[in-house]
Amino acid sequence: MGKLEDIQQHIKNILSVEGDSFKYDESAILKEYEKRDGQKSSFIIKVVSIFGGILAAIAFLGFLLILGLYNSESSMLLLGIGLVAVSIVLVKKFDMLIIDTFGISLYILGLILFIIGLFSYDINEDVITLLVMAMAFFTLLLVKNPILSFFSVLINSAGILTLIISNDMYSLIHLYINLHAFALTYVFLNESSMLTSDLKLVKLYDPVRIALVFSLLFGLVATAKHGLFVMSQTYFWMSSLVIILILLYVVTLLLKTFQVTSPQTKLWVYLFSALTLLPTLFAPAISGALLIVLLSFRVNYKTGLSIGIIALVCFVILYYFDLNFTLLTKSIILFSSGLVFLFFYIFLTKKLKSNEKV
Repeated sequence: MGKLEDIQQHIKNILSVEGDSFKYDESAILKEYEKRDGQKSSFIIKVVSIFGGILAAIAFLGFLLILGLYNSESSMLLLGIGLVAVSIVLVKKFDMLIIDTFGISLYILGLILFIIGLFSYDINEDVITLLVMAMAFFTLLLVKNPILSFFSVLINSAGILTLIISNDMYSLIHLYINLHAFALTYVFLNESSMLTSDLKLVKLYDPVRIALVFSLLFGLVATAKHGLFVMSQTYFWMSSLVIILILLYVVTLLLKTFQVTSPQTKLWVYLFSALTLLPTLFAPAISGALLIVLLSFRVNYKTGLSIGIIALVCFVILYYFDLNFTLLTKSIILFSSGLVFLFFYIFLTKKLKSNEKV
């Protein structure tokens, strides 16, 4: 059965439950689905096209620098602002692949010229970061383009990290991780309400969701590789504890989804969950990747699930090599953690099968 047939069947099921009080426009629903499905199918083509546009923009930037544009700070600044404004108008007015490619390329080129122009005036780098973040934020509000919205969220998250690093306030990375973990959880768990609240929010949901996934990973990378930043590992639990509590909350939701009502079963699930998450108390990157995996599994988001699994494997490898223990001790840690995961998997599989039989 195809996806369109699945939607028609879901509509019939809802109609049989709700009765004549349920009103809907089937043709409009199917038309909107076909439109969104077409947008998803052309996403790879759009990304490749935009990547080519970015290369063209960089080449054009090199051409401008050869002409000596860098000698005029005001020209670079004004040209950057002008290109950003033109790109926003183009992307907002036209909904075409070639216009999207051209407009986003202009936006990136304008942003680069804007940053170079500000640096030419010897402006404080924190002020430059805040101005770039403000530009990205207003772009997110003005334009409902998926790619530009994606870039806008990433620019703002990268800007926050830049401010933290440039001011040597590395402990605030834990606050960054916690805030993004809460934001990601809220977006994932409130998918249905967001997609039915406002048409503009519907267009922004997918790019903002994937951008939040990458934004969280930016912060997790800072804790995954010891020595990358001057951070005390003593306070890593500040990130892990919040993420672990969120994970336990998601586990509670999953138990409701699978209709697990037995108190004994719930107790064992929480116990195995705690044992599984306990070794990650000083490894927030691992618990953060687990959060992405579990949230994506909860809402059946395949892209996020793939990214989360890849991140989890990478963070576990980094954690293994960064441990200041002997090879035998590292092997024992991984072996015991693996056993907990296996027992947890066997336990869940048996319990879920028994619930299905009931």
